[in-house]
Amino acid sequence: MIIGLDGGGTKTTGMVVDEQGRILAEATVGPTNPNSSDYETVKKELKKLFYFFTLKKPLTKEDVVFAGISGVESGGKKEWFLSLLREITGEAPTIIIDNDAITALYSETKGNPGIVSISGTGSISFGINDKEERARVGGWGYLIQDGSSGFAIGKRLLDYVFEQYDKGHAPCELSKAVLDHFGVTAMSEIVSLVYELRKTRDRVASLGSMVISFSNKGNQLCMDILKEAAASMLKEIHTLYEKLHQGMASEGKFPIVLTGGIIGHSHVMQSFLEEEAANRDYPFAFTLPSLPPIAGTIYAAIKNGKHEVAPTFTEVFEKEVRNRSK
Repeated sequence: MIIGLDGGGTKTTGMVVDEQGRILAEATVGPTNPNSSDYETVKKELKKLFYFFTLKKPLTKEDVVFAGISGVESGGKKEWFLSLLREITGEAPTIIIDNDAITALYSETKGNPGIVSISGTGSISFGINDKEERARVGGWGYLIQDGSSGFAIGKRLLDYVFEQYDKGHAPCELSKAVLDHFGVTAMSEIVSLVYELRKTRDRVASLGSMVISFSNKGNQLCMDILKEAAASMLKEIHTLYEKLHQGMASEGKFPIVLTGGIIGHSHVMQSFLEEEAANRDYPFAFTLPSLPPIAGTIYAAIKNGKHEVAPTFTEVFEKEVRNRSK
C-alpha cells in the first residue's frame, strides 16, 4: 500500500492507494501541525486515520507512508513526528516525513523538479532542481518578506482606507466594505480588532478576498494592490530559480506551480505573472495545480520510497482522484 498524509493546523487528509493506482481509502481528521498541536492531540488524530486504513490489512515492510506536514522543518519536529508515527505503525513500513510544500509541488509535477509558490494567509516559494537540490525563498512569517500574502494585501487595503479617514474624506466603497467586514460602524473600532493578541495576522489577511472581489469588479486600487503582490511573488520566484540553477544550464520552461487561496482566485495576479515573466524573458511555465495536495503525497511516497507501481498508475490514479472531486 501507498499511504499519503497531508497535514496542517486545521485538518489532516490521508489516502491509501494500491500499486495499480486505485484509491482504497481516504479520510480527514483534525490538526497535525506540531507547532500548533501537542503530542497527544496529533497522536489521537493519526490513530483515527491508521485505525481506519488498516482495518482490512495490517501494515507490512512493503508499504510506504509519506507525510507532508506543515511545521516540521525546524526544531527537531521531523524527528518528533517520525517517532510519533512509529508508535502507531510499528517498524514495518517505510516512513518519510517532509514539509507540505512538497505535496503542493508534486500535486502538479508528479515528483519532477519545479517551483511551488504559495500565496495564502502567508507566502513562500520552494523548489527542487534536476539534481534533487532544494531551496526556498520567503516563508519567514508575516512581518518579514511576505509581500504576496493575504496579510500583506489586507494591510495595503487598511493603509489606504485609514489614509482616507485621516484626510477627512467621506467613506468610500472600500471603507464601507471594510467596516462591514469587521461588523463595526466606526474606523476607530477596527484598531482594537486587528491588534487583538494572536489575531492580527488572520484578521488582516481575511481582507485579501475582499481585494480580489473588488479587483474583479474593476476597482483600480485593488488591481494595483494585487499587481504589487504579484511583483513581489515574481521577484521571489526568480531569486529561487537563480539559487536552484547556479552554474547549471536549463533547457525549456521550468514549471512554476501557483497555489494558495490568494493566487488561486486572483486572475489579476496570474495575468501579471505571465505577462511580466514574458517581458523579462524568464523561462517559467506557470500553472495551477490540477490535483489536490493529497495527490502530491502519493507521488512523493512513490518517488522517495522507491515504490514500484504499474505503468498505468498515473492514468488510473488521477482518474480516480478527479472522479472523487466531482
